Amino acid sequence: MSETIQTKRCSKCKQIKPVSEFNKNRSGKDGLHNQCKVCLLENIKKYQKTEKGKATQQAAIKRYKQSKKGKARDKRYNQSEKGKAMHREAAKRFFARNPNQMKAVKAVNEAIRIGKLPRPDTLLCHYGDHPAEQYHHWSYLPEYWLDVVPVCRKCHKRVC
Repeated sequence: MSETIQTKRCSKCKQIKPVSEFNKNRSGKDGLHNQCKVCLLENIKKYQKTEKGKATQQAAIKRYKQSKKGKARDKRYNQSEKGKAMHREAAKRFFARNPNQMKAVKAVNEAIRIGKLPRPDTLLCHYGDHPAEQYHHWSYLPEYWLDVVPVCRKCHKRVC
């Protein structure tokens, strides 16, 4: 008959601990992870500080945000009063740190309004033959505010 184990030795700290101190792991012989929870958490934190760990974490966040569950959560948060307030505060902080960027956007919008620049949605994207949605600024210095190219959102993310 198979007996249930009560204790196990951690492969990292070499201490014998009760099985409640180990995470479950279906691929292990005994169904438990080979390191105790404390040692495993240390390893995870160490890994997340490496470049590969950071990239893996960012990829996981991106996958989650693109999932149905992630999109629904973002939508609910963005529509809540707290989400709207946080967005307004973040925008204020951003434009306080980057005053020329806001002025450049306003200058382009004014140029479109008076007919100096065509609306971007009437043009093709600078990087392909699909419709443009916005303009891209190469520089936010005042002399280059109207030196813009029409781009779609996808290409704009790639350029920035």
